[in-house]
Amino acid sequence: MGLTFENNTIQNFDIKGTFGTMNFLEVNQIFERDTENRVTDIVREQRVTVYSEKLNDQIEIAIAPDYEIKGIEYDDEIELTGEVTALAWLSTYEGYNNSVQSEQAFKIRAAGIRKAGAAKTVSPAQPVKDK
Repeated sequence: MGLTFENNTIQNFDIKGTFGTMNFLEVNQIFERDTENRVTDIVREQRVTVYSEKLNDQIEIAIAPDYEIKGIEYDDEIELTGEVTALAWLSTYEGYNNSVQSEQAFKIRAAGIRKAGAAKTVSPAQPVKDK
């Protein structure tokens, strides 16, 4: 399976195949900064740190600032909900002895998270009317 993406954003990728089982570690609020680089009271996003069994490492998932995380405790297995994307980025800088250094990574975004196996919200079926 190949990846195709525009504007450095990868969509519709295999989340379970990429990360395996994910366990909740913590969530932190990330605040906006003003023109003088001081932290404001405005939450820009929440960063959920999870452990990825497949990567054998921690990863951060960015979610909306107003998303309420309920019923999830430390080390609970979680699932990502809604649209999940990965934003690819590259940074280069001049390092030791004028050599060019580069770093690349992906910022993972999701609409939200839920405890694995939690009931999915399903609209009730409409009753069928007899003719």
